[in-house]
Amino acid sequence: MRKSQKNNSKLSRFVYYKYSGIMVFAPLIITAVIGYVYMASEQEFFSPWSCDTINNYLLQIDVPEDIPKHDTLTENQHLKLHIIHQQCVESTPFTTNEHK
Repeated sequence: MRKSQKNNSKLSRFVYYKYSGIMVFAPLIITAVIGYVYMASEQEFFSPWSCDTINNYLLQIDVPEDIPKHDTLTENQHLKLHIIHQQCVESTPFTTNEHK
């Protein structure tokens, strides 16, 4: 036993060694869960959609009845949707219809 632990009571040594894992990992797990819940709450219903699905949504093509219409979105949702759409447009390579 180390000299620094020699003067501690048996109870403090028991708590220090037995529950050290809980004292370290419990705050980490709680922080991770809070972070996950926060990130999940920030996502909109259209965040996981592909670029084709977003284009179809903006053009009102095959939109299910349970999905809010493009015109009824809040301003914040509308801006997020168009930011995602702009990223899709910028990342899509320019294609030509050249036939050889």
